[in-house]
Order: sequence, then C-alpha cells, then structure tokens
Amino acid sequence: MVNNRVAEIYSAFRKKGLTQTLEAAKAHAKQLYLSDEIPWVIGYSGGKDSTAILQLIWYALIDLKAEGKCHKDVHVISTDTLVENAFVAMWVEKSLESMKETAAKQGLPIIPHRLTP
Repeated sequence: MVNNRVAEIYSAFRKKGLTQTLEAAKAHAKQLYLSDEIPWVIGYSGGKDSTAILQLIWYALIDLKAEGKCHKDVHVISTDTLVENAFVAMWVEKSLESMKETAAKQGLPIIPHRLTP
C-alpha cells in the first residue's frame, strides 16, 4: 500500500499544480518552436508518453496559430517494424489518420508519417 504522504511529497505537480505546470511546459514548447526555422520531428508510438508530448505540442501550436506565429512543419513519425501486435499497429495507423484530418481542419502544420522497413 502506498503512503499518501510520500506520494504527495514526490508529485511533479505539487509546487505549481497541474494547470500551471502544463501551462509552463506549453510556454517552453512555444519558445523552443519560435527559436529557429528548423522543422520539428516528433516520435510517436501511440503510448502514453509520446501521446502526452504530442498533445502538449499540439496545444502549443494552436496558441501559436492564434498569435500568427505558427510557421514551420511538425512531422509526427511512427515506425511500423511490421512485428507489432496487429491491434497496436491498427491503433497507431488510425491515430495518424485522425491526426492528419484534425490538423488539416485546424490549419496546423502537423504532418503524420507512418514509416515501414
């Protein structure tokens, strides 16, 4: 059983709270995006970590578009090595299709790619 006090002490959100922590991370992503003209490449597996990072970048791009500063492409790369579980491969493929459609509707420069050997 986990001691609630120990979990509370080590929470990544304890100092600023969830909302302020995420806003700070989004602001940092926006600053990095604007720091040069080099297109971004984000690795996407469909898991929780890559999905969280992609969502954070997506929200940053929405803000930047509203500010008229969304100027370079963000390539979302998913590598299908052809040995993944069929359900996982299908999930990732559908996710990439959904990303492509939604990015186009929102006018965001997010370009999903499915790479295979």
